[in-house]
Amino acid sequence: MASTVEVQNHIEELKTSVNSALQTVYDFKKFGDKLTAANKAAELAKVTTVPTQRQHASDCSICTTWDGS
Repeated sequence: MASTVEVQNHIEELKTSVNSALQTVYDFKKFGDKLTAANKAAELAKVTTVPTQRQHASDCSICTTWDGS
C-alpha cells in the first residue's frame, strides 16, 4: 500500500510535469511567431504531444493502493 507521503510525492511529480508543459505552451504563445519555421515546428510538437510520463494511468499503483495513513 502507498503511504500518504508516497502519494503526496507522486502528485507533486505530476504537478511539476504539468506546470512544465504549461510553461512550454506559454512560451510558444509568447515567442512562437519569432521562431524559424523549423524551430517553430519543433516547439509546436512539444505543445501538441503529451509525453508518456505525463499520461496518468487510471490503474496507477500508487493512487489505487493509498492506505490513507
